Amino acid sequence: MNKKLLAKALVFSLIGASIIGCNPEDGMDGTDGKDGIDGINGQDGEDYTPPASIFENKSNMKPLVAIDGQFNFVEAYSLVSSSDVLNFGGSDFRIGGGADGAGLIKNGEGYEYVVNFEDHFAVARLSLDNKFNITDATYLLNSSVADYARQCSGTMWEKEIHGGDKDLFLSASEAFNFDVKGIDPLVETPTPTADFGLDALGEFAWENATPLPQGTYAGQTVILGGDDDSSGSEGQVIMYHSTAGDADLTGGKIYVLRLKQVSDGAGAVMAVAADTQYNEGNLDFQTTYDVEFVEIVNGSSLTVDEMETACNDVFASQFMRVEDVDYQKGGDANARNVYFAVTGRGPGRGTYNDWGTVYKLELDATNPLEGKLTQVISGNTDTNNMDGNLAMLQSPDNICVTENYIYTQEDPNSFNRGHAAYIYQSDLEGNNSRKVLELVVRNDLALDKTTGLSGEFGSLIDISDKIGEPDTFMLALQPHYWKSNEFAGVDGGTQSLQHPWLGDSPYLEGSQIVIIKGLPR
Repeated sequence: MNKKLLAKALVFSLIGASIIGCNPEDGMDGTDGKDGIDGINGQDGEDYTPPASIFENKSNMKPLVAIDGQFNFVEAYSLVSSSDVLNFGGSDFRIGGGADGAGLIKNGEGYEYVVNFEDHFAVARLSLDNKFNITDATYLLNSSVADYARQCSGTMWEKEIHGGDKDLFLSASEAFNFDVKGIDPLVETPTPTADFGLDALGEFAWENATPLPQGTYAGQTVILGGDDDSSGSEGQVIMYHSTAGDADLTGGKIYVLRLKQVSDGAGAVMAVAADTQYNEGNLDFQTTYDVEFVEIVNGSSLTVDEMETACNDVFASQFMRVEDVDYQKGGDANARNVYFAVTGRGPGRGTYNDWGTVYKLELDATNPLEGKLTQVISGNTDTNNMDGNLAMLQSPDNICVTENYIYTQEDPNSFNRGHAAYIYQSDLEGNNSRKVLELVVRNDLALDKTTGLSGEFGSLIDISDKIGEPDTFMLALQPHYWKSNEFAGVDGGTQSLQHPWLGDSPYLEGSQIVIIKGLPR
């Protein structure tokens, strides 16, 4: 074949391919399409819809977090915001403001996410399918309950992990009424004004109540909590302990932490003096001290004021507002490593903790009433003992401890160092701290179009194992600057409409829940 014939053959073959490629039967010209006849932009046919995914924005508001450049492999997706109006059974539903403590459990093919709303005085349940679409939502507790209270951090008691025969959401009450509420996350018919108080745990300014796994101390129930207090006996580390089984929430005793050793002021450790009360100022950074838990006799019968006196009577160690409590994951032995955040009081207050601290409490292998305490993170680099390691830290509040890391979350509403709330990743000894993300502060969401740095983080919980997706977390956000009259009374109760700290005016703040993908465990 000569060159001219070869060229003609090539041209005709290309034309033939072109004709085949534009065959009207394949729908590429908009007619006789595979998904319908004359399918153009969905007319008489179906547009392509990507499959549903957990990892997509499901809220009408984008995530109110900004990922730090050093963690550019981490992604955030908004699950639900207070601006979303959901409707189930003909009733509208919005999440409340001050989203704080939370837990997630499996329920059939889907999940139940339970979260409390601090100053709506409420607890809500969001039912999720296996792609995290919200299929139902309701309030399990609202502000019309007789013992209304600020619902602060919370923890899910999971029967497979913590023992017993049922799951229970432990929601801690910090102010107005002072108890821990135990709420059934799977209840078919909610009773949002019922009394859920777990009286045996006692009255404190509860920030959180964290149960240890059932295998940590076989046949025993151990719950640790934080007393978010800065007056009277100041803040305590609390333990509820029962030897009557791994799920006894009625017959245990109440204990508070007391130091057995303190600093001698010259870098060494010495025994405490008898009948002497000590506080954080008596501890050196990253030095380990022996501690014990001492019983508050008949503690379950005491009022919160009587508890203050009782703590002083046993010389309980004082911390400047104990906030969140969590334990190291990865097995029963790891769970005896308990961490807690102390938020501090801010500079110029004349206290022993200005900027906040985080502690590691190593409980004895056989006796949970004995242990060792080490201050592993401190923002007091230029104040107090001036021996801290994280100069940016301001008011640590919630924490999340995984098998390998401590995630420390800030609440800079009472005092700050000039930046919005951060979350830091540290190793388990409190070193190598790095900022992971920060709360986005949007002036346009404020009623008066100016925000300051108002906002904090609620719970960060690891859900990787439950959903089969590695390094996946849920994070509750409290953008306090975000206010709207539409958020008044969304819990369905009355007390959030007559908030005692707001001159009996409605509480108007919103919240958001986000999914974090790729955060190392």
